[in-house]
Amino acid sequence: MKETKKSKLITAINAVIDIIAAGLLWLVCSLPILTLGAASTALYYAVVKCIRHERGALGKSFFSAFRREFKISTLLWLIFLGVLLVLGADAWAIGLMTQGSGMFPALSRILLLLPLMLFPWVFAFVSRFSNTVGGTLRYCAYLALRHIGLTLAMAAELAGFALIVYLMPQIAPLLPGIVCLLLSLHIEPVFKAITAEMDVQNEDDWYNE
Repeated sequence: MKETKKSKLITAINAVIDIIAAGLLWLVCSLPILTLGAASTALYYAVVKCIRHERGALGKSFFSAFRREFKISTLLWLIFLGVLLVLGADAWAIGLMTQGSGMFPALSRILLLLPLMLFPWVFAFVSRFSNTVGGTLRYCAYLALRHIGLTLAMAAELAGFALIVYLMPQIAPLLPGIVCLLLSLHIEPVFKAITAEMDVQNEDDWYNE
């Protein structure tokens, strides 16, 4: 019994270390900003594979996904970044013109949130499935709307973590892995149902375990 408890404790400690390490890898690989999409895809893949399913080495899995999905992840991130910059500029301009009052400033802020709500679905999807840039965006928009409750829950959680970072910026490097693990609890049941319906055998069969 003591050995079992000790083993469980060691496993839990190792999992915490891996979660923090995964987040630090994400942070380092996101520093150029343009690589944030590829880093997010790699983070999700490594967290689900190595921490949730206890398969493979964390660093190897992270960088394998980073290289494999770099092109499409980067293109998708650049689209997100462009949309966010345009919507942000619009919200700023509308705020100046209306002095922050009325319906239009509120609407511009809501529009700014829409791509952020789609973000978790997109880069998690890329870590699992192959599709075109347009196909990925369309299908993830469908998933976000079909599972609107999960989408709103993830948006609320991301907002909560953003508030924590704002209040305690010194702990920010420790949070990305935790955030990703939490988001995967919402996303994985959806993806598991999709992969089960596809009935495709490949190197990532552990997804359906």
